[in-house]
Amino acid sequence: MNTKCEEKLKNQLKKCRAALHRERQKNRDLRESRSKYKLKTVQQAEQIKEAEAIKKKRSAGIASEQYIDRHKYTDFIVALCVDLYINCRCGLRKTVQILHILQKHFANFQPEEIPSYTSIANWVQKSGYALYATDSRELSQELSDKYALIVDESMMVGSEKLLLTLGVAAEKTGEKALTESDVRVLDMSVKSSWNGDSIKEIFDGVEKKMGTPPAYVVSDNGSTITKAVRKKGYVHVRDIGHSVSLFVQHTYENAKDFRAFAKKVSAVKFRETMRATAYLLPPKQRTVARFMNISHTVSWAFKMSKSIARLNAEERKVFRFINRHKPLINELKEVFITVNSVLKHLKNKGISKANAHEALSEIKSLTSSPGRAADVGRLMEEYITKEYAKLSEKHKNWHISSDIIESMFGSYKAKKSPNAMNGVTKQIFFLPILTKMQGDTKIDNSCFKMYLEGVVLNDLNTWRDEHLSVNRVVKRKKLLQI
Repeated sequence: MNTKCEEKLKNQLKKCRAALHRERQKNRDLRESRSKYKLKTVQQAEQIKEAEAIKKKRSAGIASEQYIDRHKYTDFIVALCVDLYINCRCGLRKTVQILHILQKHFANFQPEEIPSYTSIANWVQKSGYALYATDSRELSQELSDKYALIVDESMMVGSEKLLLTLGVAAEKTGEKALTESDVRVLDMSVKSSWNGDSIKEIFDGVEKKMGTPPAYVVSDNGSTITKAVRKKGYVHVRDIGHSVSLFVQHTYENAKDFRAFAKKVSAVKFRETMRATAYLLPPKQRTVARFMNISHTVSWAFKMSKSIARLNAEERKVFRFINRHKPLINELKEVFITVNSVLKHLKNKGISKANAHEALSEIKSLTSSPGRAADVGRLMEEYITKEYAKLSEKHKNWHISSDIIESMFGSYKAKKSPNAMNGVTKQIFFLPILTKMQGDTKIDNSCFKMYLEGVVLNDLNTWRDEHLSVNRVVKRKKLLQI
């Protein structure tokens, strides 16, 4: 009896244990299910939060935002700052002020910290250095494999001269003049003076970097660059703007009527600057290469000759010299109508067989004119014929203008320190960035992340020590430090 009771109790205990095991298993499954549900809920919440953040960023114009190694700012902040500095033509401190204004007025733009102007300067320099050191294969692809050079040296910056070498696709396409996005900075070199041999060394370095020689070189008529091009055996295309201005200068510079007119224009600008007639003064004339923009003075004089009757007595007295030089003004006006038309045509379209013939047909209006206008026309005809003869069979349309390099020099001079003793500094690296922040070539945020992670400040300092002279402002401070 006792045995049967024991067996019955054992079976009941066994069943209870089995039931308890099943309940425990159910509890474990339930806990796992709840954990999975909780995890799924958290993940969904994070996804929703991330989606909302992305939506908010897109509403503020932000495509991506990632932190950059060794930097406490995101690629978006870096890209925004560099874009403002490059494209808004403002200084480093003004860029910081713009960021503060954006933070004040836009709820979606609330960075943890506004960067300092020195940080922005470092970002520009690092990014520019990374682009400047771009692999030659990538440059060749960007320039359609066959490339040409555009070369010029700046005026003195302190005690130094900057020689800038740009690369551009050899074949001219489209019907617009070159912009920054069409070129790439291949070399930036600084010396107190340049000669043919030193420029030839720069050409050697560019050719080694690119792997092949350029199809041709576009530059002004400067003797040092011309000599270097000749030593290298390159084809030299003379810039049309500088060349035509030389033709006008050669024809009119020593003419008595022109010298008298130029003297009167200069005198009236000096004498009337602070007087009531100052609003009628002629446009500012370049000190160097003044024949490059003399057409603006001629246009002013022509308009003044047509408006002289509407001036008051005092104004007519000040500008009466214009009527005495009216024949010269009308002559120059007709010359520059043709000159400017030819310049615009060839700068925008390039020099090809068809474009050269169109330009030559326009110039006939000058060559058929009497006197000095015909001389200018014949010099232009000779120039276009010679430049067109340089074209190779491989390239049917060439660039014939170096205006883009003048534009980049202007951008550089606007950014450089007003203190001439600073000379050329590392901030020159904004030029390579300038070519990549325009038009369809704009670089996205991720590129800045790559640039800044691949360059350290020591790289910039090494380049500075190798290529730039000692900053005279720093030298002065060290010497006078007490």
